[in-house]
Amino acid sequence: MQTDDDLVWRCQYCSVENTVWVDLTAGDKQDFIEECRICCRPNRIIIKVDINDDENVLVESRISDE
Repeated sequence: MQTDDDLVWRCQYCSVENTVWVDLTAGDKQDFIEECRICCRPNRIIIKVDINDDENVLVESRISDE
């Protein structure tokens, strides 16, 4: 995986797939809010990078109230 990449996440409100650009050099765990491109509702995006295997990146989306 590149040090910066577009990652796919699914909106928790309308289930549409979205992409977000992520700088993987910013740390092995990132947590931020991103709006869905269709319904514009905020989703909490959590990205975890396995420091032993940079090909293993977990992208999780949650309702922003959690």
